[in-house]
Amino acid sequence: MSINNKLKRNISVGYIYNFLLQLNITSAIWVLYLAFRGMSLVEIGLLESVYHITGVLFELPTGVIADVYGKKFSVITGRIVSVISCILMITSDSFLGFAIAFSLSSAAMNLNSGAAEALVYDSLKELGEEEQYKKIWGNLAFVMSIAQGLAVLLGGILADVKFLYAYILGTIIQIGALIAAYGFSEPPIHKDKDEEKDGNQEKQKGKLIVNQLVTSIKVLKARRMVLYLILFSSLVGSLQTTVFFYSQQYFSDMSYSKTAIAIICALSSLIEAISSKYSYRIEKVLKFKGTLISIAVVNIFALMGLAFIKNLSIAFFLATSITGGLAFTIFSDYINSRIPSEYRATILSFDSLCFSAFMICVFPLFGLLAERIGFSITFGIIALLYIPVMTFLMLKLRKHKNNENVGGIKNDRISFK
Repeated sequence: MSINNKLKRNISVGYIYNFLLQLNITSAIWVLYLAFRGMSLVEIGLLESVYHITGVLFELPTGVIADVYGKKFSVITGRIVSVISCILMITSDSFLGFAIAFSLSSAAMNLNSGAAEALVYDSLKELGEEEQYKKIWGNLAFVMSIAQGLAVLLGGILADVKFLYAYILGTIIQIGALIAAYGFSEPPIHKDKDEEKDGNQEKQKGKLIVNQLVTSIKVLKARRMVLYLILFSSLVGSLQTTVFFYSQQYFSDMSYSKTAIAIICALSSLIEAISSKYSYRIEKVLKFKGTLISIAVVNIFALMGLAFIKNLSIAFFLATSITGGLAFTIFSDYINSRIPSEYRATILSFDSLCFSAFMICVFPLFGLLAERIGFSITFGIIALLYIPVMTFLMLKLRKHKNNENVGGIKNDRISFK
């Protein structure tokens, strides 16, 4: 099979792999499962912290692993670690055991984040079709959102029968994702001549890892727009994730049944899937500046609506799904189009690191406020905090729109219009 055919196959494999990856049927029941296994609410909260702290510690190193050892290697290793984590979740009966499982689960996501995305983008770039990335990644995001919606429903049904069945099926699905990952082909990366003369790489892996981090930081310093895009994307993502999880308790307090909440969440995933699929068309109309403003404004109004108009709370909750699908796809294209392939996985891992850092701050803050003053007022406070931060980031993006220059090559693909 020719290299071009192998790279084209990466796109097809990407659909299968990402569907299985997001068909995580335990994602909506893990809190109930841990409580069933004897963990207190405090211990459950600590386990969530263990997950995100691990993410912060390992995100950049795993991105470097993908750039130095290969993105396919990183993806496959991640799925192996994930299978081990699933087995530990089934067999553990102590806080320590579950903490190890959560750490491994986070490390598995670290190994995947950036690497799987970079496999798709670099394949298209090698084929000279990177302009299609926005559309293809939108289709991939559609598939992933559908998988997430199915996972919520399937996980809830199996949990009602027996928790163990859900976790066994979840392990089998991860094994399926591992098998699918072997179908990827590593895209060739064309490095500068100076890098190619660097000597025997196998003898200098440690040095390469340090150089990879240092050079990636230099890339972000030179391309400040990428840095602020990452910060904007991470803040939006962390807020939407926080709203998604806490809204389940919010709806429960409003006397919605668990089945009704599961249906609402599944509908949210469906809307996000449609938004992702057609995001490239929306972005053509709104342009870059309009897309940023729309994402910020819709989220502010949605949070305000959740705070003060309870009768329309479901509609406001679903509105965040529209911007979620749009942001996930569009930001991926904006960021990928402005970074060199040889540092792509490392910088994308920095993106995930920022998301984890925001989650560590936003998630417990929201929970603390909700416990003290209630969900409604908390939604309003978060909306008010959201306004100046988003305004600051958009002003920074505008300021640096023409200042991106790395290695004397300027990328003006993105511009404010």
